[in-house]
Amino acid sequence: MKKTHFILVCLLAVKGYAQISISTNSSDHEPHPNAILDVKSTTPAKAVLLPSVPQISSAANPVGDDTFKGALVYSKSNASVYEHDGTRWKSTYDYIVETKPQYLAHFSRPSNVTLSCTIPFLGTGCTVSDIVIPISSSGASDFQGANINLSLASNIITVNEAALYRITYRSYAVLGSAPTEVRLKLQKANATTPTVFADIDSQSFTSDNASLGYNPVFNGSIVTQLNVGDKIRLAGYMQYFPAVPFPGISISSTFQNNGMNGTGELVFEKVIL
Repeated sequence: MKKTHFILVCLLAVKGYAQISISTNSSDHEPHPNAILDVKSTTPAKAVLLPSVPQISSAANPVGDDTFKGALVYSKSNASVYEHDGTRWKSTYDYIVETKPQYLAHFSRPSNVTLSCTIPFLGTGCTVSDIVIPISSSGASDFQGANINLSLASNIITVNEAALYRITYRSYAVLGSAPTEVRLKLQKANATTPTVFADIDSQSFTSDNASLGYNPVFNGSIVTQLNVGDKIRLAGYMQYFPAVPFPGISISSTFQNNGMNGTGELVFEKVIL
């Protein structure tokens, strides 16, 4: 009955309006006046299942066919939706960014930051969190383009123009002992004088990573909408919970501004769609 109902609605729509409406609700089957195909759904909403291919190279790829522009397909290999531009398939998740200096701002790390804690009496471990990472705009590689409006004060960057930004942050660490986890956090607040920041992204390095031979390198990137007055900072976090805790033992890790693995930095890029 359900299939019959759908087909009947479609046929009525085609006959009366030269349009198609597909609906799970019999009282809401009229197509939108500006739509050729109007797919409606109730709550919980049903999805429209696109044609899928194992990888995008498996999809038909007519070159120079303007009538194929706008075709959509889903690639299972990278979980991406692709749109054909008449020449090739392009991921809809890709965007064009004006990678010009006027849309970029670079901030450096002027000094090292050491995180340390001591296991208390009768404690099983220790934690140190939200230690502010110094940020500078006066390093040799630092600059701010004319078309990006940010300000820096007390290691906090204030956004002065609402826009979509890509924020890239990097740092490196030296582990003085064997902490369970060290984390570099990108945080945001929106207040004239914020007292609380919320994590919007983070990169962590654990003792498991160290046992596999990896270096404590932190590379993070996020694309996010920022509003006027939003404040961004970097913060460090460390926790140590050994299998056999000994009260009074202190551990430490140091976020480096410049080490053998590179230089710590914070980069803002205003995205121009």
